[in-house]
Amino acid sequence: MIFALAGMLSRLFYLVEKGKMLYTKNCVNRRMRVVIIKEAALVIEDFSALGQISMVAALTVLQSMDYTTASLPTTVLSTQTECFGDPQRLSTNQWIKNSVDHWQLIPDLDFKGALIGYIGHQSLIPLIQEILLAKLGNRPVIVDPVMGDEGKLYPGLNNNYLKAMQQLCQHATVLTPNWTELCLLANQPVSLKPTEKNVQRLLSILQSNKIDAQVVITGITKGSEIGCLFRSREEGLEFIGNRRLHGHFYGTGDTFAALLLGLLLTDCSLTTAVRTATQLLAVAVNETAQEEPFTNRKYGLRLGQLVKQLVTTDDK
Repeated sequence: MIFALAGMLSRLFYLVEKGKMLYTKNCVNRRMRVVIIKEAALVIEDFSALGQISMVAALTVLQSMDYTTASLPTTVLSTQTECFGDPQRLSTNQWIKNSVDHWQLIPDLDFKGALIGYIGHQSLIPLIQEILLAKLGNRPVIVDPVMGDEGKLYPGLNNNYLKAMQQLCQHATVLTPNWTELCLLANQPVSLKPTEKNVQRLLSILQSNKIDAQVVITGITKGSEIGCLFRSREEGLEFIGNRRLHGHFYGTGDTFAALLLGLLLTDCSLTTAVRTATQLLAVAVNETAQEEPFTNRKYGLRLGQLVKQLVTTDDK
């Protein structure tokens, strides 16, 4: 017993001294292992003060995966923008600039990767590009180009915002657009259907426009499943999904993107990361689906069971 405890302590001290964080997921037996890291995961998106939406979901997921996080909220909202009327908004433009200036004075601050979600202000995009160039280099950067759905731009966004987003996407290593957003990024009609031919053509257009990121198209329906369509090195164009449940689940994109970043930071392949993130997302969706009343979904996904699974340590 004493020797076993001594061995465990010795291993823990070794990991701490090494100063790294590694999060791995075995997709076959679903065992997880969490150990320690040094660098922070940067999250840049909107903060909703009520529920588990956007930045709240992303931080919850990444911290459950044992990543230190750094946060730059692009705006602060009293609620999400749907279901609660017109939310109160707080601009953070100047605060972000001041925070970045402050961070420049911290010599040991480093970022392992970044997740960029809803921005909403065209004026912030050049500053975010500067941050990526100065702090991220060729490290994983996921951009979820939140700007439209169901064939149209979100209210308050215009063509100038789209052009700025296209510039930002040139700095991404992975993009997670829905089908509408992919069409917009490629300057193609949003009426196109997500056929294999159209997907390949739109991905080629992005590459010709200097957007070299791997693209994971979210919210794609195939038969009775909903999931992601992407071009993998292993299978070519590949679909990975879960059984589609009735109704809308707010915050699925936010949670999926955070899971994807956490997994990619372990240097696993895109296919492994997408498959694992999709399986993990189903844990939160299935828990949320049991919520009564149905209208409680407007607060975002229930993350309790997902968090429990993320923090489970199994060294067997």
